[in-house]
Amino acid sequence: MNRTFTKVALAAATAMTLSLAAPISAHADESATAKRGSVSTAVDAPRAASAATGSVRFTTSAVLTSSKQTYAKTRAGVAVPGSVSWSVRADIYVNGVVRVRDELVGTNSSPNLSAWWPRASGYGKAQMRNVRVTSYDANYNSTVTRLPDSNVIAIRRSTGYLPSATIVKRGSKLTMKAKNWRVYQPNGSTVRVPKITVKRYYKGKWRNVKHIKLNRNGHGKVSWKSKKKYKYRVYLKTTSTVQGTFLYWPRKI
Repeated sequence: MNRTFTKVALAAATAMTLSLAAPISAHADESATAKRGSVSTAVDAPRAASAATGSVRFTTSAVLTSSKQTYAKTRAGVAVPGSVSWSVRADIYVNGVVRVRDELVGTNSSPNLSAWWPRASGYGKAQMRNVRVTSYDANYNSTVTRLPDSNVIAIRRSTGYLPSATIVKRGSKLTMKAKNWRVYQPNGSTVRVPKITVKRYYKGKWRNVKHIKLNRNGHGKVSWKSKKKYKYRVYLKTTSTVQGTFLYWPRKI
């Protein structure tokens, strides 16, 4: 009896142990299948280009030369938020008359360019008008913005035919001879300038000595006296219609 009771009790204890362990074993085997998530592949829409601001300016004056074209350098100081590229075009006016239309005067990659127009347009004043900026956003949508007219610059005639000058000194007498002091015309020919000026360097300044009146060929001469030696130059003054220049002697004469 005692042995039988012992076996029954042991079997019951074993069954109880297994029943208590079963839930733990089941919990350890639990699993959950992962679900695939999604990552957005949408691309943010590019921001449309805003209207352009800024201005276009001439940065140099212009001169008539032997070339059939006259030009002046330009600077496009333009800002176009949201754009990927832009270009600026303008009409070129000479003395109030349009001479070139739709001239490219600046881009986002080359803001410094030049504007060109025919030499035959003449000398006087030039200006860029009808200035417009065409900009493009990332979707190649274009926007056109008008900008103010540019500054006004002078168009002057430059000297041609290599003007020259020589100085001969005998004792205290100096004689200067000038040749070929002429300036270009819109048709490519040249005309004389009325006079040029002899200057010498004295006490830190270039001071007038004599004026040389020139004939129709641009030739002339003048004499003066000086016991002392000076540095000299012959000078053509810049005016509203003529681009000045000068020749000089580096050593004292």
